[in-house]
Amino acid sequence: MSARLFVERGYEAVTMGDIASALGISRPTVYSYFASTEAVLEALLAERLRALLERLEPLLGSLDPLSPPAGCPSPLVAIFRFLLGERDTLALLHSGGGPSFRARRHAFLNELGARLQLHPGLHIRRYPALLLIVTTLLDGLAFRATTDPSVDTEQLVESLDTFVRSGVRPWLEGSGDT
Repeated sequence: MSARLFVERGYEAVTMGDIASALGISRPTVYSYFASTEAVLEALLAERLRALLERLEPLLGSLDPLSPPAGCPSPLVAIFRFLLGERDTLALLHSGGGPSFRARRHAFLNELGARLQLHPGLHIRRYPALLLIVTTLLDGLAFRATTDPSVDTEQLVESLDTFVRSGVRPWLEGSGDT
């Protein structure tokens, strides 16, 4: 219930009183579990991001990195499509702008990158700058696509696939790491 408040209003607009009211309990009761709205959001994010990364594991294991079957999207596009289904978690991740929220976003992107590095055919682990570009691109585009109704998601998916196939794949192939 409190997750919905953060998604709809953003972190800065949610008070402990709002959370208590949404849960049908008193403010002192909320304070007995959490010291602040930041602590509530931190707990929500920790659980949501853990679950997101667990659901991502099977997808990563099933991807053919550089040679997907004809008509199938590149692995990074498959991950992007997965992230598009995580609208509320992405909204929570981007709901605050302070140092703790930036740190949480960076930690999530680092964990996403670490999991991409473990993928046997994605050789981006040898290229930290490319890994940073890829994880930031996936996160930023997915967040924008899930929060901006003017974004044509299917066109964005096609454009990302074209970018990956013409940008990332040849770069990796040219490096001798294919």
